[in-house]
Amino acid sequence: MESPRWHSTRRLIAPAVALLLIAATIVGLPPELARADDGYDPNPDLPHADISVESHGDGVTIYIAVSDSSPGSSGDSSSSDGVGGSGGWSCSADVMNIGVGMREWFEREAPLHPGQAPWIVRCDNGFFGVVWLSTDVGPADIQIVVVRGDAVDPAAMAAALLDHVPVPDITIGVNPATGLVAVPSWFWIEGYDGSPIVASDTLGGVTVEVEITPTGYRWYFGDGAALETTSLGQPYPQPSDIRHTYEQSSSVGGSFAATVEIAFSARYRVDGGAWQPLDPITRSFTAAYPVQQLQSILTGQ
Repeated sequence: MESPRWHSTRRLIAPAVALLLIAATIVGLPPELARADDGYDPNPDLPHADISVESHGDGVTIYIAVSDSSPGSSGDSSSSDGVGGSGGWSCSADVMNIGVGMREWFEREAPLHPGQAPWIVRCDNGFFGVVWLSTDVGPADIQIVVVRGDAVDPAAMAAALLDHVPVPDITIGVNPATGLVAVPSWFWIEGYDGSPIVASDTLGGVTVEVEITPTGYRWYFGDGAALETTSLGQPYPQPSDIRHTYEQSSSVGGSFAATVEIAFSARYRVDGGAWQPLDPITRSFTAAYPVQQLQSILTGQ
């Protein structure tokens, strides 16, 4: 049976055409653009484009990836801060006003986007789309960027995604909780089972998937000793194969920095195609580990 894989998707893909009837109903798009059968009659002068959202420390960036161009519109890259742009794409984003007619749709979609609210993205050339953003996002936190879909570099996307692969918050388990000189301490990894970790990203209709897999673990026990292994160790009370015996105590009130460095192989693929290699990466995790000296006490008879 295939082992479970950690997975994360950084961007929320929202195809523009599929939700245009919703946008028309809420914000008053001219009724001649809405059709009852399939929702929207696209403007033939507009190029095909996809919307994606990337969250970062400064807010969110809404990407409009234009995959082709046509007369009367431009696929040149441009950007805006929610109120303007260039190259024929002047776009803005507004919170969707959920009216009575959209209540059923909202109640169906909202549970799929916990902590988020729907926003409408509009461009002055007629382009519409709907994205879901965190409820703590305001207009000042949004940047809109228009890029050419055919200019997307999958290798560059993979390299950028590799820097953000969501490695779990690993902790180091150890027994005994306070080490004793000349007594073996047992170590193990908590919060991660060694499964491959996957992250994916989509831009301009191109989906890149990155996968990292652990290839080895190097332990540093803080006293100069090190150990290389392919094992995560076993949690107490099982006897762990990751063991170390300290020959001296840590300073009074201090501790040793017990560290595990995990080496990962990495690869990526584009739109579900063949896997291609990426440079390996490492991630390190450290725990403070106090070690005491056993004291002999003489008692009188």
